[in-house]
Amino acid sequence: MKKLLLSLAVILVLTLAACSGDENGDKKEESQNSNDQEVTKQVDDDKTVAKVNGEELKGEEFNLIYQQFSSRLQGQDVSEEQLEKRALDQFVGQELVLQAAEKNGLEATEKEINEMLNQQYKSQYDSDEAFQKDLEKNNLTEEDIKSNIADQLAFSKYVEENTEVSEPTEEEIQKAFEQIKKSSEEDVKLKDVKQMIVSTIKQQKQQEEVQKLFDQLREDNEVEILL
Repeated sequence: MKKLLLSLAVILVLTLAACSGDENGDKKEESQNSNDQEVTKQVDDDKTVAKVNGEELKGEEFNLIYQQFSSRLQGQDVSEEQLEKRALDQFVGQELVLQAAEKNGLEATEKEINEMLNQQYKSQYDSDEAFQKDLEKNNLTEEDIKSNIADQLAFSKYVEENTEVSEPTEEEIQKAFEQIKKSSEEDVKLKDVKQMIVSTIKQQKQQEEVQKLFDQLREDNEVEILL
């Protein structure tokens, strides 16, 4: 269960390009068929699906990532093979970044870990006892959570140090606004949706930069795909 929680956090960013790439086209009703069905792609938890500089990546986490991609791409015309490739690319990219972060001495402090633990996890519960009970129910410990938080923070630090996201231009904002107007039956005003548009464009740009980082790291390291 080494980095299962990290996968869930990172997947939110890494599906953006896949989603945004199809947003400009019409979503055909029949294209939902492949994704409306239950996710059936599974490999054995102990199966090694890839190796990154000798580090084995296991089926347990691959299955989780695959299911998350399938859920977030629901309604898009994406085949099982495409989902498998995206999930595996994300899995490998995640491991590459974490290895690079460790090599460059980028790690989370105890203070940062505890702050994130309290803000993103414990704050969702009425008491620490309720939090501990939920962990137990899911076969997790607080140390598991803290370990994965440390990975999340190391991942973020490396990405922040090695990518640069530019602010959306007025042209990009206007283009996105025109697309919204075309798809909306209501009279949409730019001032009402501009903040959302800016946020979406920045997220898409961040994803593009992360993907470039993944690609560069993959060129510079030893990656073996076994699935």
